[in-house]
Amino acid sequence: MNWFFNKKHRLGFGFGAIIFIVAGTLVMTMLTLQRSYDINRKINDKYVPSIGRLQDLEGYTLRSKDLIKEWAFVQRVEEDLHRKEMKSISDSSLMKSWIRLNEVKSNFSSEEQKSMDSLERKVGDMLIQFKAVQELLPTFDSYSNPVALMDAESYFIEGSGIPLVVEEAESILNRLRKKQPERMNAELEEMNVQFSRLTGVLVVVSLFVLFAGIAIAYFTTKLRKQKEESEVQKEQLNLLYRDLTDSINYAQRLQNTILPNIGSVRQIFNKSFVFYVPKAVVSGDFYWFKNVGGKKLFAAADCTGHGVPGAFMSLVGHNFLNHVTKVFLDPSQILNNVNRLGTEVLRNNNTGVRDGMDIALCAIDEKEGLLEYCGANIPVYIVRKNELIELAPTKRSIGTFGERGETFETQKFQLEKDDMVYACSDGYADQFGEENNKKFMRKRFKEMLTAISELEIDSQEKTLHETFNVWKGSMEQTDDLLVIGIRI
Repeated sequence: MNWFFNKKHRLGFGFGAIIFIVAGTLVMTMLTLQRSYDINRKINDKYVPSIGRLQDLEGYTLRSKDLIKEWAFVQRVEEDLHRKEMKSISDSSLMKSWIRLNEVKSNFSSEEQKSMDSLERKVGDMLIQFKAVQELLPTFDSYSNPVALMDAESYFIEGSGIPLVVEEAESILNRLRKKQPERMNAELEEMNVQFSRLTGVLVVVSLFVLFAGIAIAYFTTKLRKQKEESEVQKEQLNLLYRDLTDSINYAQRLQNTILPNIGSVRQIFNKSFVFYVPKAVVSGDFYWFKNVGGKKLFAAADCTGHGVPGAFMSLVGHNFLNHVTKVFLDPSQILNNVNRLGTEVLRNNNTGVRDGMDIALCAIDEKEGLLEYCGANIPVYIVRKNELIELAPTKRSIGTFGERGETFETQKFQLEKDDMVYACSDGYADQFGEENNKKFMRKRFKEMLTAISELEIDSQEKTLHETFNVWKGSMEQTDDLLVIGIRI
């Protein structure tokens, strides 16, 4: 074992261990991301359709209960819209909704499938009784027949007839609908556990690489006078550098897959820009856009740190936004659920560092001209006719909020044509200037947004870029930069 105590061999062993651990970490990261993709696909293909079709059937059931009661107790002409709607539901909509639900029956457990068989019978009973009421009172004049009217009203005796069968159907639907989110949450919890495990591994690997680097530097000093050993060390260092560079480039490719290009962004907001300048190869800031449910959503987020750790956190945050917005569209509901899911991944670790994510999340209903905003430490600015309006965020980060039952709240703002909406991280305002070694500051930044708000979109982005470069000069970039601008 004397070779182990030779400095040259110890150096080679250290490099080999680092390469092995980095390679293992990459494999673990790829497996975790693949598992996340599989869970995401399972949610899309199984849980989301099941929940949506259960909600459709429940909606038709509740609506038909009100309409058929109105049919029996309120005399209306045949052309009445409510009668037409009830006829449409009983003739086709309710049964079509059941058929669509039955198409995904295999997504349910055997016990739930038995409940669905019972639900099918309840739906059939409802349709029979609906038809009976409609046949008893088919016309406006038929309400003059007291026998027909009494027979129709007999279907609504409490605890029997239509009230009973609808109540039983609603009970079955509620049980089925509660089970699907529970399973989906279990899948998401599994993903959280895997991400938490990966986070712990990354922390340990970072510390290992740090201490290994210190040891390598020490042995390099001892061996620099020996030419042969110096050449070996140089080759090993180059190999390690290439591996680490490949790791960072891989992280960059992963991050680039979640960030839409400006063409995709402008398919959602045709008059918009994204000024995005990472401090390192990869960034802790990220932007997110989505058009869903008649709303156009976008977010500007700033994760703890920059470089590879920040980029990892941005992948987690982006993934959570995509998952949560499959169920929720209100900004406060989205952030409350992202905060809940993120607590396990972003909570305190053994290094004493509090990880988290600041974010401004907006949903714009262009038809109604309404902006809904919810933020964690990042405000939103609206500039209207050279006047800046600031929507203030909750002063807490994602992952550090809600331990005592606190929640995020949605703010609503009525937009007008040609308003400019801005969301940004703090990188621009925190940049130190070459001339006075002072920060740009948020006050100056808001004044600049007001000044450029009347310019064309591309000119605004160009001005932001030029102003930043002049202010920074030869100073090092302080943080990642992200500014989103949207013209209404």
